[in-house]
Amino acid sequence: MVKILLVEDNEMNRDMLSRRFAKRGFEVVMAVDATSMTRTEDVIHFSRIP
Repeated sequence: MVKILLVEDNEMNRDMLSRRFAKRGFEVVMAVDATSMTRTEDVIHFSRIP
């Protein structure tokens, strides 16, 4: 399963996008902002962050 790191500060957008990605078979890891994304990235290694 492909993991997607979703960084979005708006809770409604985060919820909607994570459900859409999950329906398409992706595993979604969410972060609220760049600070929490940095902490998430330290734990989980992603191959590409555009």
